[in-house]
This record gives sequence, C-alpha cells and structure tokens, in this order.
Amino acid sequence: MALPDAPALQQFTTARDASRALPTDVGALRQLGDADLLAAMELHTATSRALEAAGAALAGEIAFRSRPALGSEGLARRTGHRTPANLIKAKTGATKEQVITVLATGNLLTEIANEGTPDVVTGELQAPTKPWLRAVASAVAAGSISASASQSIARGLGEPNSAITIELLEKAAATLVGQAVAGIDADRLWRNARDLRNEMDLEGIKVQEVERWNARGTAHFPLPTGGGRAIITMDTEGYAQFIDYFDRMTSPKRGGVRFVDEAKAAQTKAIEDDARTPQQLAYDGFFHLLATGAEADDSVMLGSGGAVIRVTVAETALKTGLGFGRIDGQPDPISIDSVKRLMETGKSLRVAFDRNGTYIETFDDPLAENRLYNRKQREILAAKFGGCMDPDCDRPPSWTEAHHIRFVKRDGGKTTLINAIPLCKYHHLKYHNEGYEVIQDEFGGYWKIPPGSVDPRQTPIAMPLKTRNLNDLWAAQERAAS
Repeated sequence: MALPDAPALQQFTTARDASRALPTDVGALRQLGDADLLAAMELHTATSRALEAAGAALAGEIAFRSRPALGSEGLARRTGHRTPANLIKAKTGATKEQVITVLATGNLLTEIANEGTPDVVTGELQAPTKPWLRAVASAVAAGSISASASQSIARGLGEPNSAITIELLEKAAATLVGQAVAGIDADRLWRNARDLRNEMDLEGIKVQEVERWNARGTAHFPLPTGGGRAIITMDTEGYAQFIDYFDRMTSPKRGGVRFVDEAKAAQTKAIEDDARTPQQLAYDGFFHLLATGAEADDSVMLGSGGAVIRVTVAETALKTGLGFGRIDGQPDPISIDSVKRLMETGKSLRVAFDRNGTYIETFDDPLAENRLYNRKQREILAAKFGGCMDPDCDRPPSWTEAHHIRFVKRDGGKTTLINAIPLCKYHHLKYHNEGYEVIQDEFGGYWKIPPGSVDPRQTPIAMPLKTRNLNDLWAAQERAAS
C-alpha cells in the first residue's frame, strides 16, 4: 500500500502499522517475567495516551470544521450527521460517553491552539472557553495524562464565578495535572478537583447542598415480566444513611469488619452463611424496615436503631461559621448549618491534632495496655484517616479494624493512637500474613513496606490519608486568622 502524500496522514498510517505489530498472543506474553510484564504495561499505557491525544486532536478538528458558524457547510452536516459527536460515533463505533470525553478534550486542545487567531468565517479573534485549563491541554497533548483525567479535572473544578477567578482555577488545574502525572487515577482526580473547588468556594457548598436536597426523589416503573424497579435519587446526608443501613445488612458477606463480641460474631456468621446474595439481603432488609421500622427487630442487620453517620468539622470553622464539614464516605462537604443541625441530635467528640496529624494523647493512657482499640479510639482514627489506609483500597471507616504499626507481641507495641492505622479486614489479614510493614516518617506521613518476596528492594509506598479532614482543620484556622 502506497503511503498518502499528507505528512500527518503518513504518521497515522505508520502508527497504525506499528500498533498492529504489538504482541497479542497470550503465549508470548506468558514468557515475560513479572518485571517485564509490568514494564510492557507501562509502555502500552504511554502508547495509548499518545494515540488518545491524537484522537482527541482529530475530534477537536472535526468539531471545529463542524462549528455552527459554518451552517450546512460544516463537516458533520455535509457528511449526513447532525452533530460532530454523531459523526465521530459513526466513524469510531465508540459509546456516547466515550465520544463526549474525547470531544470535550479535543475541543480544549483546538481552542487553546486557535487562541488569538481570527476565525476565517466570522473574523473574530478566537479565545478558549476554558482558559484555566491550558496546563491540562498541554499535558494531554504531550501524552502525560489521559483524556479521562483531563475531564475529571475540568468537571471537578467547574466554572469561575464572582468568588472564584480564572487565576485561582488555573493554579488548581496545574496542581491537579501534577497529581495526574504522578499516577492518581481519574476517579480520585475528580474528587481532588472537587475538594479544591470547595475549599475555594465556601458559599457554593450551601448552594450545592440545597440543589442536591431539591433533586431528591423516588421514581418507579413496572417491568414487563412483572414486579417493578425503583430509582432513588438521594442527597448527601440521605445517601450516608442509606449506606449505613446497607452495610449493616450485607457487610459480613462482602468481607466486612470482624467482631470479638460473641453475640455480634454469631450474628455476623449468620449473615455470612445466609444463602441470599448481598443484593437480596439488602432488598429484604429494607422492606422489613419499611414494614416494621428500624427499632422493631435488630435481627435483620448488624446493630440497631437509626442510621449512624459520622460528621467531621474543624472546631474553628464551627465557631466562626467559615468553612464546612464532611460526612464520612461522601465526596462533597456539607455546610456549617447542616453540621450544627446534625450535632443537635447526635454525640460529639473533640479531638486535637498537631501539625503532623498526630493525635495529642498522653503516653500513660491506661488503655495502652489493652489488646484491642476501643470505640473512642476508632472514632478518632476514622476522623484522621478516613478509611482503609492501603493505597489501593476504598473501604470506609466502618469497614476497618485498627492495625498496630508496632505489633504488640513482636515489638512491644502499645494500643495507642500513634501506633495505629485503620485497615479493612482483607488488608489487615494480608499485612499480617504476608509480612507487610508500615512506618511513619518525621513529617507524619505513612509508608507501606512490601515484603522481600513481593519487592526485593522493599521500596516504600506512600499511604496518603483517605480524607481531607486535617487539611480542613488547618484551612479553617488560616481563614480565622486572616
């Protein structure tokens, strides 16, 4: 086949031919050692990002040639498609969601490239609609981050308003690009972007909270086979309650926390051995609650009474009214007004941390000689860590057990908070059984040390906190001081 004349098209042809030479035979890949297999995966990721960047640039150019100013002369309409998205979908066979992502990224690349040049149709100087995402566009074009990461940043940061300037968003975008390059996945990147946005826009938290509350509702429709299906849209607080009920009904079958108490252990075993699936257990449990009320029969799920949700707030923010609180397991914060309302009917626990995030506790704590951590200690661990500390785990605090960093028998470790991190049941057993260690550096950071059988060099792996509660604490103090 003769190569086309256009240089850009020649490059795409060369890339296609090279990609077809990549090994897909499982037998060939099986000959690779573990290190080479992982290295091959990293190379594939880099190649995919380069191809993805080129695909985004193509999508952006298709959209530019189909812009509304061209009318019926636009590329999409001339080829029989109503929109650029429809044209791209027809050409690639991709899903609507995939097309939306690549098109949004492509539009960003195109707008940044066209900045300051006149539109040949209208004569107007072109300007990007989201100039604060220049760093994102550059990273995508360089193949440093994926299109999914770019859209997580864009969606999470949102638009400027009277309180949030383009300059603030530009700085936040650059920070997030650095996180994406460092390897943070697109889901986590979106949460980080939302956190940065919320920290900049305190007034917007209350607005979003009201919007989520107003959007709540339940819809149902019959199924052709009989029965029906319900869809429930929940606000932040309602969803936290739902999760608590759901976990108490199903967590033993999904690897939830273990219990020493004989009665709770027996109930956990009964749920584990139940022939129903977790989904069926939850279904039956919720209908039982609807019929009899949460207080009527505590045999349906672990614990009794209404849902328990944990809210964390900086004391300074509570006093000044400047800031927000967080419900465990929920990505979006809640307003100080909501925190105060929840505190009226709940119990509160005051906790103090130093700048390294260490709980200020006395070393002559009488509980230190106990083998197990008590409820108060576990609440404090939840407030600091926010869930299982294994870097690859997303289990919430309610699913975790307190792990002694320095073991009790082997190292003489004490049952103190400075000697504990939360781990889910799976990772708690894994760390003990496979020889993983945890160390804390001088700045309060935690590191996971794999056993020599997994990594002969035993390279430390960072264990970032799963919550921004400590960040909120220092931010609230800075706001109060300013």
